[in-house]
Amino acid sequence: MAENRQPSLGRQIVASTGIVMATILASRFLGFLRQWAVAHAVGSNGTTDAYFAAFTLPDFLNYLVAGGALSLTFIPVFAKYAAEGHEEEGWDIFSTVATFMGLVMIVLVIAGEIFARQLTVAIAPGFHAGQRNLLVFLTRVMLPAQICFYLGGILAAVQYVRGQFLVPSLAPIIYNLAIIICGILLARSTGIVGFSIGVVAGALLGNLLLQIYGARRAGAHYRPRLDLRHPGFRLFLKLSIPIMLALSLSFTDDWIIRWFGSYLAPASITWLSYAKSLMRVPLGIVGQAIGVASFPVLAQLYTEKRYDELNRLLNHALKALMLLLVPIAALTIAQSSPLVHLVFTHTRLNQHDLDATAQTLVFFALGLAAWGAQNLLARGFYATRETITPAVVGTALTFLNLPVYWWLSRHMQHLGLALASSIGISAYSLVLFFLLARRTQNHDLRDLMRFFLKVCAVSAITAAICYPVMQRLGAWISWRTVGGAFVDLVIVTSLGILVLLALGRVFRLREMDEYLRELWHMARERLGGVAAADPQN
Repeated sequence: MAENRQPSLGRQIVASTGIVMATILASRFLGFLRQWAVAHAVGSNGTTDAYFAAFTLPDFLNYLVAGGALSLTFIPVFAKYAAEGHEEEGWDIFSTVATFMGLVMIVLVIAGEIFARQLTVAIAPGFHAGQRNLLVFLTRVMLPAQICFYLGGILAAVQYVRGQFLVPSLAPIIYNLAIIICGILLARSTGIVGFSIGVVAGALLGNLLLQIYGARRAGAHYRPRLDLRHPGFRLFLKLSIPIMLALSLSFTDDWIIRWFGSYLAPASITWLSYAKSLMRVPLGIVGQAIGVASFPVLAQLYTEKRYDELNRLLNHALKALMLLLVPIAALTIAQSSPLVHLVFTHTRLNQHDLDATAQTLVFFALGLAAWGAQNLLARGFYATRETITPAVVGTALTFLNLPVYWWLSRHMQHLGLALASSIGISAYSLVLFFLLARRTQNHDLRDLMRFFLKVCAVSAITAAICYPVMQRLGAWISWRTVGGAFVDLVIVTSLGILVLLALGRVFRLREMDEYLRELWHMARERLGGVAAADPQN
């Protein structure tokens, strides 16, 4: 029986991943435009450093109440009550969580507004007085957005439980659009402040108001409620508190980079922010999509004690993740310069800014696959209602990696911070991988490691072939122009894909053929469905 249901669950993940991936693709494209708009309007300097640093305190407040992990901690609780036939009680827990934690967030935002000046000293201690004053002001502008993010997070979790991914996935699209529109319209009159106003507008429209609509559509029942003694609410706290108290590198990396970056040359934080934003595009499209879509299914399998299926789906998702992200990272490293020039040429960034951003992207790309893996592995723990292990491991590795940030930033400046980030997240992912395998009694470790090493070897050889080709091609078609960069990227990426496919056969990566056949089969099914629905055919 379970064997017959397993493929349908896999298809459910694939279908959900497709929806999430499409909306994330749009969101990441707009994220590109958002960064481009900042670069175009303001450039790369001390002002942009203050703008990017201003996200730190608002993000930290959201982190304190586990706002970014709401879907991870609420879904297992609701799924438990729904599976036991007590869904109405699940909605009571939803009401209590939304009411109580929303009030906590409001209090934290008010405190942040009052003590912003004192708190920002710890965020960017290397800033001069003018930068610090701007940092305080921008922080106060953006703080109220966190209320919208938190409430929107739990409203999105309700929709994920129902298997509805579209409306929650639209939130970052609207958020990025609002920042771009406000930034461009207000740039001449308010400068960088216009982008901060856009943060609040985008959070209100996309993360709160739209999610209220989506939650109602999903059948959510809310009424103000503070039943803090309910076992379901206590279970929610039990899952959330480790995340609240932890300082995992997956959350703190940006804060640490900004802290050390405040002591480096002006624009260092901006170069790091632009490069990491570029790295996050494939990470979001592939890694985040697979993680978000698979989590409700994994939580369901654990609740129903179908552990073998859980391991099969985790292994399948991990292999798909590695098969996509490792080659993408290799091609990004080989083509970082034309990629950065394609995106940022028609902005206020000068040649030094472009070169610095491209070099930084290389070191961030080294950790691309690890960022995607930790996202899925942490969800594997959360699906089994275990949040303490990722929290403890993440916090320990964050503190162990601090000397690495310090030493590399002294010897390699901003490039060292990007490299330290990749080293830290790779160590975190590796430890999580082995601990999760032990927790779920996954017996396919050797197969997974063998697969990973093969993918790394294939990708490294591909990068080694593509890099000199890109250098030679750049001498004929300069990638210092948008058109030239685009042509070079298309040619070398096409070559890279052909090399990857050929090497996949040489290294006997049978999973590559399996995934390609599955995608081809799904595409034919979709096209067949469209044709059947068309009365003209």
